Amino acid sequence: MTDPTPAPDPGPVGETRSSWRDLPLDQQAAAWETAVPGSAERMLRQIEADYEHRRWMDRIEVRFRIFGAVVAGTGITGVFWLTKYLVDHDAPAIAAGVFGASIAAFAGLVLKRDRQGP
Repeated sequence: MTDPTPAPDPGPVGETRSSWRDLPLDQQAAAWETAVPGSAERMLRQIEADYEHRRWMDRIEVRFRIFGAVVAGTGITGVFWLTKYLVDHDAPAIAAGVFGASIAAFAGLVLKRDRQGP
């Protein structure tokens, strides 16, 4: 006599469960636990490890964004100081060129970023 419970679909080979919503139904988990003792606990440990990894990567991304903002602010401030220095030392044409080129470069970066998305 055959068992009416269908065998669980293991999914593609090498597939990892990456969030709580990816967990199998309780009937599937029970079937897997019967077939491979300890598989439910291993699955939960992997999901918890993936969650911690995602949290770590999110923290690193925030740090990189803060660093990028600080570098960008420093660069913009440097351009203003250079422009002021050039104007104060009787080189307004060069100052206008430096300032205009910097504004054009900054606008290009902003527009390129806007088209590519976040």
